[in-house]
Amino acid sequence: MHQEHDDHHDDTTLGTHGMLLLGGEVFYMSHLPMFMSPHNFQVILEVSLDDTVGSAIRSHRHVVPEEPYDTFVPERFPMSELDPLGSGPRRTSMRGKIVCGHFERKGRHHPPLAARTVVAVESVVHFAELDVHAEHQEDGELAYLCFGRGGRLHLAHAITAAPDFDQLLTVRAVPGTATNLLGERLPDDEATLEKFFAERFAVAERVRVLGRTDGPDQRVVPPETADGAFSIAPPSGFHGFRVQLEAQEEPYMETGDLGKPEHHHG
Repeated sequence: MHQEHDDHHDDTTLGTHGMLLLGGEVFYMSHLPMFMSPHNFQVILEVSLDDTVGSAIRSHRHVVPEEPYDTFVPERFPMSELDPLGSGPRRTSMRGKIVCGHFERKGRHHPPLAARTVVAVESVVHFAELDVHAEHQEDGELAYLCFGRGGRLHLAHAITAAPDFDQLLTVRAVPGTATNLLGERLPDDEATLEKFFAERFAVAERVRVLGRTDGPDQRVVPPETADGAFSIAPPSGFHGFRVQLEAQEEPYMETGDLGKPEHHHG
């Protein structure tokens, strides 16, 4: 658990902010949050890597079957420097190591994929501070943050209150299923909608999953198709739309780090 790496500093968000590395043609990093300071932030970044490092990430074989993902361990920095609405310094890069698997679990027993590399922050896709005192409403509606560029979409579970879960999915919008919120088919042609889904989600947008409550047992898992409802307008200008989202991969799912704060020690 990455809270044990921190000490006191003027900026209360200073810490070792471990992140999940996601993507291929476009790389993303998703902060691995906890409901305790300074890790109580859900943050998603679009990043770029050195060409050699990027090639290694795309081509390597995962050595830890139960950890089929890569993580990034940056040098300590204040998370507030990634806040796009913050008034302080703006962080544009992070230096650290990339690990095959989880950097605090089995992945740490293997040589890093990159021992010391610089990651450029291209954009902040999502930034939210989590309320460590909030109570989770399991009867609330299941929701995700939808993001991606270049035709590849990802969903990150919208984390709200402890106990909660952190989940990342790769999905696709099923052609021919886009409707207005009443279920009537949109007038947009498929080429227009394909372009919309390829370009509109450089910044994360919230999507509600209709008919499911906000608990890990109700989460979307491959190869399920879920009924997603967006509040943003489609190209035809309706006030929101629905579309079937087909789950293709689930690279990450975690509940242990998102229990109530008093459950964590160290």
